[in-house]
Amino acid sequence: MLVLLALPASATQLPPAPQDQPAEDAPTENPPGFPPEFPRDLIPPDSGWLPRGARWLVTDSSDEVSDEELMRLGPVDPGLSSPLPRTRWLARNFLETVDPWRSHEPANIRDPGPDTANFPNSPYTLPRGWVYVETTPFIWTAATRNVQSAGWNWEYLVRIGVTDRVEFRVFSNGLTYSEPFGQSAAYTALAPLVLDTKIHLWGADDKNVLLPSAGLEFYVQTNWASPQLQAGTQPAATLLFSNELPWDVLLEWNVGIGATTNDLGNLTYQDIVQFAFTKSLTPDLQIFFQGYVNQASLPRYGQNTVLGWGFVRYFGSRTSLFGSYNSATDLAGPASIIQLGGAAAF
Repeated sequence: MLVLLALPASATQLPPAPQDQPAEDAPTENPPGFPPEFPRDLIPPDSGWLPRGARWLVTDSSDEVSDEELMRLGPVDPGLSSPLPRTRWLARNFLETVDPWRSHEPANIRDPGPDTANFPNSPYTLPRGWVYVETTPFIWTAATRNVQSAGWNWEYLVRIGVTDRVEFRVFSNGLTYSEPFGQSAAYTALAPLVLDTKIHLWGADDKNVLLPSAGLEFYVQTNWASPQLQAGTQPAATLLFSNELPWDVLLEWNVGIGATTNDLGNLTYQDIVQFAFTKSLTPDLQIFFQGYVNQASLPRYGQNTVLGWGFVRYFGSRTSLFGSYNSATDLAGPASIIQLGGAAAF
């Protein structure tokens, strides 16, 4: 005899299939600087245990996103896949999705070139992540009769491309020695630190050769210096231009306004002008004729009118050597200003 046992309906139902639960620590969105459609497996790992400002120092530079992947994603900042950790860090924290691919190229000292080689500054900025270190260990300024003593200083300029249009810079006339003058004894001191920003506005236009390339520069000379050289906080703003002239001559010219401290300790403002005509003799050697009125593009020399000439010699794509001889046009300025220095790209 067949006996059927009735079981409760709940006993015959299979338990529901377990559903995948997201990991508690799984991220729900891409890190800053990566658009939502950016593949998560292509995002380079970060060192979250470090302070945000120091992570680029140790981020693994071997985990890169290929150019082909980025090009398929549309307007994604190429700096996010740079082989340099500092460039990727800058791309995440200073968003600019229209940067060209130049941040992937190795740093080159030839383009845009060192700024402290001559008096004016170029309107072009470093690509994101590039670093220039420019230093002039020998600057000799001859004495000016009844005005100032002779002196020597070792200046430096450190530049870093924050984006392909904005460059942050730190400048100083550095270690300074002044000979005795009148009742003043000789001294050795550190010159004020200058915080500087340069912005590239537009480049050359092949259809309008009269339109110059243009940039904008702002700097503040701080009071961070030895007591002998403290002169208060002095701001300045300068428009930077360059023109390609016939016979492969480059004209760089700057106009602006800068502050200085008068005998009463008050700030006064004056117009400042700088220029340089540069000609390439060989691919590695340039010569230039330069001058300034009231002040160079950075606060390097006295308030007078100076003319001079110099050279820039490149050694490969990473280093350069430069020098110049200059003289004031009247008795109120130094009879000679001699400088010799160099620059390197990283």
